Amino acid sequence: MSWFFSKSRTGKVIEGGLNLLDGAVGFGLLSGAAVVMAFGNFLLGGVLGAFALGVFARLSRRTKSNAASSPKKRT
Repeated sequence: MSWFFSKSRTGKVIEGGLNLLDGAVGFGLLSGAAVVMAFGNFLLGGVLGAFALGVFARLSRRTKSNAASSPKKRT
């Protein structure tokens, strides 16, 4: 690990978690494929969440067009 991680409190927690994960994979308690699948699911969830938030922000800012708000003239 980098020397930066070991200096901060969150870095120590992350480093400890990664060491536990490495130990579990080393003992065969957890396969590498399961770790990659879980990480992929978290990544996919983050990407889809960001996309949904962007769509929501886009639709919430949309204003009604001038043609819909102005009365139509009869000819």
